[in-house]
Amino acid sequence: MKKVSILLAAVVLLSVFGVFATPMASAASTGKPVIAVDLAHGENPKGLTPVTYKNKTLTDGMLDVLTQYTFVYIGETQYEDELGIKSIGTKITYEALHNNNVTMLVLGQPTSPFLPDEIKAIRKWLLEGGHVLWIAGDSDYGNGVKTQQFVDSLLDQLNLTNLRVDLCSVEDAVSNAGGKSYRVVAYDDPWKDTPYRSILVENLKHDGKILAHGPGVVAWVDNSDGSGAWHQLNETSKPKDTYVIVHSNSSSDITENNPPAGKAYSAGETGQFPIVAAQIINIPNKKPDVIIVSGETPIGGYEPMWTSQYYGVQLDGPQVISNIFKWSLTISSKGLPTTTTSSGGGGSSICGPALIVGLAAIPLLLRRRK
Repeated sequence: MKKVSILLAAVVLLSVFGVFATPMASAASTGKPVIAVDLAHGENPKGLTPVTYKNKTLTDGMLDVLTQYTFVYIGETQYEDELGIKSIGTKITYEALHNNNVTMLVLGQPTSPFLPDEIKAIRKWLLEGGHVLWIAGDSDYGNGVKTQQFVDSLLDQLNLTNLRVDLCSVEDAVSNAGGKSYRVVAYDDPWKDTPYRSILVENLKHDGKILAHGPGVVAWVDNSDGSGAWHQLNETSKPKDTYVIVHSNSSSDITENNPPAGKAYSAGETGQFPIVAAQIINIPNKKPDVIIVSGETPIGGYEPMWTSQYYGVQLDGPQVISNIFKWSLTISSKGLPTTTTSSGGGGSSICGPALIVGLAAIPLLLRRRK
């Protein structure tokens, strides 16, 4: 009986150190990670609620589908009745993010600039570690030029990621919706070395097709030598721990609609271009952050990536966005896997060391009880 008690105690010890722990810790007291959507900088909530046409639901709303998360928003209280979620403030503050246990912040195509205090708040929140920021740009068509500037200004001042939105657009005369080249149909096809890649491609029914309606293109800047030189983002030219998740078809091309000209890409170039990319940011002695930069928005805009069909084209939009949310929150909770494989692999954790320590403790306990 004594030996049984000792073995049970060892099992408890192992579970405390993480062997039987759940794979992703919750960020909220409710047991659900909290996702905050910014509606304070001219963004709109399209896609959070069902998208309808002639009283027919085309796409179920994000709030109805992603019930594993708690959604809140930043903006005027006028949206509370429409969305059924609460406002945590009329502007972005550190207190709003921290006190409401926000794990992920989505900035979907801002049309007004972020205040210096807001940028400081986002940076302070990110430096806590274990958080996800998704900021979405736009094409350089119409007011999209300003959105590109607001996004890049924020990213410059955060000084945490190399990713930027270049000052041009992606169009595709072949892979599009309704025959219009600016209604780009892109693909969820993460780079093969992406950690936990299997999460990003699970349950796709339409080859990972996703709408990028008038998208910009993701580039990166090199600050290692202080030059801030812009570069195209591809598998041979990329910052550390950076991965392209969604790219355009090989038939797409770079287009210039309004000045200034792109800094990394040039009009007339053709090929696959990054629409959604992520960089994993190491925060010393804390869990990593994930910063996602995209040329199209998952929520809001003229037509968000959440869309499941457009001009007769069946899309994986809701599944792709759901996968990206799950993937980024897994990274920010578990960190990078010890061994990265194309299938996703296992995550780095204390389970291995805990198991060794726990098993080593069993004979010591038995010896003491003799």
